[in-house]
Amino acid sequence: MILRSRLFGMVFAVVLAIAAIGAGDVEAGDWPQILGPNRDGQAADESIAAWQDEPAVRWRVKCGAGYSGVVVAHGRVFLWHREGDSECLDCLSAADGSRQWRAEFPAIYRGGVNADRGPRSVPLVSGDQVFVYGAAGDLHAVNVSDGSTQWSRELRSDYDAEDGYFGAGGSPLLSGQVLIVPVGGENHAGLVAVDRQTGKTRWTAVDQEAAYASPVTIEIEGQARVVAVLRLKTVMLDPVTGEVLSEVDFGKRGPTVNAATPLVDHEKIFLTAAYGVGCRMLDMSATPPQDLWRSRDVISSHYVTPVRIDDYLYAITGREDYGTGELMCVRWSDGKVAWNQPDLGTAHLIAAGERVLAQCVSGRLVLFAADPKKFRSLAEVELPAGIYRSLPALVDGTLYCRRTISATEGELLAIELK
Repeated sequence: MILRSRLFGMVFAVVLAIAAIGAGDVEAGDWPQILGPNRDGQAADESIAAWQDEPAVRWRVKCGAGYSGVVVAHGRVFLWHREGDSECLDCLSAADGSRQWRAEFPAIYRGGVNADRGPRSVPLVSGDQVFVYGAAGDLHAVNVSDGSTQWSRELRSDYDAEDGYFGAGGSPLLSGQVLIVPVGGENHAGLVAVDRQTGKTRWTAVDQEAAYASPVTIEIEGQARVVAVLRLKTVMLDPVTGEVLSEVDFGKRGPTVNAATPLVDHEKIFLTAAYGVGCRMLDMSATPPQDLWRSRDVISSHYVTPVRIDDYLYAITGREDYGTGELMCVRWSDGKVAWNQPDLGTAHLIAAGERVLAQCVSGRLVLFAADPKKFRSLAEVELPAGIYRSLPALVDGTLYCRRTISATEGELLAIELK
């Protein structure tokens, strides 16, 4: 029964991946979009050994401003950052970090609560296209082979969207032939879907400001649906028509942010946010969606997306700005806390087999066992000094970490974990 359940879960994950990015677009083991192939922080077919010596840095490349994580596909690394008055997409060789091409676009974002003025959204690679969403809400489609621009849209300007606290930050989702973008525009343009080939608007939906979470794909009764976390609501839509099929309240008024990407398991979805919001496990097949469990006292993620291994979530709860981030192990089915580790701090998480890799914002890299009985650190190392707020990527035993050195300068590291 357990084997059958795990096998079904693996098949379902593949189905969702195909629905999101298209069959044949990327190779096995690539990291083509935010949080990996399935937007859940799972590094498929990766195995990380507990290192004895400090992991080697295979190469390092200087970059500009921004908190955008990189994506990796077909032996290329796509780095989205800002240098001066340009937002730059660099295509780098995964082997040695050498630049293959660069695409540049005007950068007009002037900053918000955070002094950093670079892009936050993670690129998305599919077929011969790579899509990037800038800090001011400009969306671009670029040719993977040579960096030529296929089309550009000034979405936040087109739909009169506000910059919010940190500019545009949610990463677009590709579903079939439409790219779905959290814009937060006026006149029913909280979400905007554009044609992947032309950039023309297919539909707009929802009167809501955008959040910093990224939309995900879910399957309900054999039909692909999209779930998007917005400022105060989470909605489920038909990706073809933009029809809103259901919605739930999620968020809180005031200086708050919804930033963790939802986690999907068949027809269930897990949401979490800080600022007193907490977390909810919902059955999205019900009309309206039904809470399976919810709590303000379990997982309250500032912006880190949890990872799931078997029936347990490994999550960061608490706020980075308050210094309260701690690691928790929580049972997926009912929210029961198995253990907590208060001294880890805020960290991005990647699941690799029966282990979890934590890239701490402070620069500490921690490998720990996915053990619901207790926290077991397997290996730790201090990375070069800097702020590691950008999402990492793990491909073929190489961890791609981006560190912030100053408000205008950063560096991308390729670290060997084989």
